[in-house]
Amino acid sequence: MFFIIGELINSTRTEVAKALKEKDDAVIRRLARAQSEAGAQVIDLNAGQSMENEVSDLKWLISVVEDELGKDVRLAIDTSNPDAMEAGLKACSTPPVINSISNEKKNAKLLELAASGGAEVIGLAMGEHGMPNTAADRLEETRALLEKCDRVGIDRDRLYVDMICMSVGSGPEQGRQVLQAIRQTKAELGVKTFVAVSNISFGLPNRRLLNRTFLAMLIEAGLDGAIMDPTDEKMIDTIYASRALLGLDNYCMQYVKAQKAKRRN
Repeated sequence: MFFIIGELINSTRTEVAKALKEKDDAVIRRLARAQSEAGAQVIDLNAGQSMENEVSDLKWLISVVEDELGKDVRLAIDTSNPDAMEAGLKACSTPPVINSISNEKKNAKLLELAASGGAEVIGLAMGEHGMPNTAADRLEETRALLEKCDRVGIDRDRLYVDMICMSVGSGPEQGRQVLQAIRQTKAELGVKTFVAVSNISFGLPNRRLLNRTFLAMLIEAGLDGAIMDPTDEKMIDTIYASRALLGLDNYCMQYVKAQKAKRRN
């Protein structure tokens, strides 16, 4: 099944930043519940907007979401701060997804923490040269990332590589480059691929239309998972429909089940 991480509990969003500052757990509970019920397998937690409070804010988010959804809820710790990552790993009742680690020397400790975490890891196809521009750049960074993961003992079956999606508003070729990178990565390296879908539409009108259209293209290219807004019903519909049309949903069973569930609701 397609791997969905819910993106809404992120401190860069105004309502989440306000909830963190005021410790308004009702907002966090609502966002966690809505994403879980919409189909997210994992709830992403990002508390990095206030760097001085990131560790304490992250621990608070974990406690609130686990209280709302249960101790077995799967969470993603979204940080580049090793102290916050370590605290998050200790605070979670179930091993969390680690989101995310770039191919940069400064992230050596994060790689070691990821190796001991036991759950899925989101690695970025990005290194010391910054954001990749072409499919070839992404493939090169993915190879380097895999070498580092192999050295520290991160099994490839729990690794997803984020292909670094950037807005077509500022880089018209970026959509095509990401699609090509996914195809090449799957064919040459056999590793699972991942994107932050909404990045493709940043700065453009009617973002949801662009997001769901690109998502169908990504799934055809071989995408395995995404961080996205699962409460956008049309995005979820696009996943089920795309997988059915591509023969990835045996006898369209998941598609039919999803449509029946919508009619009941």
